[in-house]
Parts: sequence; structure tokens; C-alpha cells
Amino acid sequence: MDLIAIGRISKPIGTRGDLKVLPLTDDKQRFANLPEVWVGHDAANVELKKILNVRIDTNQVVLHFSGIETVDEAKKIQDVYLFVRKEEAVKLQNGTYFMDDVIGCEVVTEEQVHVGVITDLLSLPMNDVWVVKKDTKEILIPAVKAIIRQVDVENKRITIHSINGLLD
Repeated sequence: MDLIAIGRISKPIGTRGDLKVLPLTDDKQRFANLPEVWVGHDAANVELKKILNVRIDTNQVVLHFSGIETVDEAKKIQDVYLFVRKEEAVKLQNGTYFMDDVIGCEVVTEEQVHVGVITDLLSLPMNDVWVVKKDTKEILIPAVKAIIRQVDVENKRITIHSINGLLD
């Protein structure tokens, strides 16, 4: 089964097992129409969970799953990802990519200097930031047009424009 991450559970909210979700999608409203999601640390180890209730506001998405009624039960699935089947994924606008497509890509400069491999993605208010790992060092690359020159998800290769201080 080909799954794609659409969110990450950040923490319990309240005392009845509700969970705050950090969306990994531009459209938070997509959670309102989901009857269920796959939940797990990665796409290979997931469990199907039925969604009983969804609350969406400007700052957060809160989900309540069947079988999770207490804070202690909610804490057991804290920091895991929410997945849907890839065929259920929302169609992307040009120039946007799924997190799963970007993670694992090699990053090189325009001069073809190897920078590292993308290991994580941070969704921040202003823009996404890609976490690039080279050996034991992590480099944060803002996912903005001024830096990202080419994204080739098919060949798992991203070319960046390296500005002063970016790779230090």
C-alpha cells in the first residue's frame, strides 16, 4: 500500500483523548472529510484509526479517534504521522511537493557540490524548511524560490542556490 503523510500528531489536548495535529498539507480542511487515517511512525508500520470528531480553526487541527478516550491513551500515539493512500491525496499545485517526495532527496548546489540528504521537513508559518543531513551535521534549507532552483523528485535530486552562510 502506497501511503503519504498528511499530518503529525503533536500532543494531547484536553482530558478526553483529543489530539492536536500539525498539518503537512496546505489545506487543513481536508481533515474534515476523512473518515479514517493510517497512524504510525512511518508508512511501513501503521494502524488504521477511525476519526470520530474533527475541529479546525486558524491555529490548529484537533482530531478525536475511536478507542482513544484518555490523555494517557492519546500520549501513546503522540509524535506519530497520519497517512492516507497516495491515490486519496489532494492534487498539488505546480511547484509544491509531498513531504514523502522530498525526504530522501540528495541536495546539491548549482555548482554540483553535494550538500547532503533531506531527512525531515519543518512546516513553519513563513515557509517550509528542509532538514539536510551530511554526516553528523544538520543544515536547515528554507524552501523558497530564491534558494530552491530545481526539484527532481523522480531522480531524488534537488539543486539549490547557495547564499553566504547557508551551508555553514
